[in-house]
Amino acid sequence: MNSRERARTTVSTQDHLEVKNILDDLVITKSGSVALVLQTNAINFDLLAEYEQDNKIYAFAGLLNSLNFYIQILIRTKRIDITNYIEYLKNQKRTEITPGLQNMLTIYTQFVQNLIVQNDVLDKNFFIVIPYNPAAPIPGASLFTAKKTKDEQEAQAAMKQDQLLEKAKIFLYPKRDHLIKQLSRMGLTGHQLTNQELINEFYTTYNPEEEGKDGR
Repeated sequence: MNSRERARTTVSTQDHLEVKNILDDLVITKSGSVALVLQTNAINFDLLAEYEQDNKIYAFAGLLNSLNFYIQILIRTKRIDITNYIEYLKNQKRTEITPGLQNMLTIYTQFVQNLIVQNDVLDKNFFIVIPYNPAAPIPGASLFTAKKTKDEQEAQAAMKQDQLLEKAKIFLYPKRDHLIKQLSRMGLTGHQLTNQELINEFYTTYNPEEEGKDGR
């Protein structure tokens, strides 16, 4: 295999991803669409009284009936490394506490250790994705254009991206506010993921072995 063939077969990981960029807390895809991601919490439905369960169901039905745009509900399950928590419990036994508390702490620490040996400790994250697909190109646009320099192409791409983001914000922000209001009626909270939060989520999605590690 010569150097030219090797160059063709060596591609960046980013070439395989649909994400083109993350700007202004929005995800821009290579297909030219934009998405806003909300993260929300959860409730333990089984612990609610029957009338409370009915209220949640009616509120969720109200949310669905109020939609005149597409959404995607995404649930991510992560394994959690609680090694630091176990070390914290062990260190607490060295502090000045009563023998009774020390005994209870020992029993609890052993319970947690047995739990993680027999089962994975999992955490679930809940997201709502709101997509924006811009209008199709203007019909009749000429296919024959003068060849542009690299700087001109980059400037044009940046301008188109700025325009795309502005249109996306006009479309997405009212939908975001509507969903947050509807979530509050269900007793849930929602917030838009920031640039860094989006990057972290994509990183752990494509690097699952890094999930739950300390400092990640």
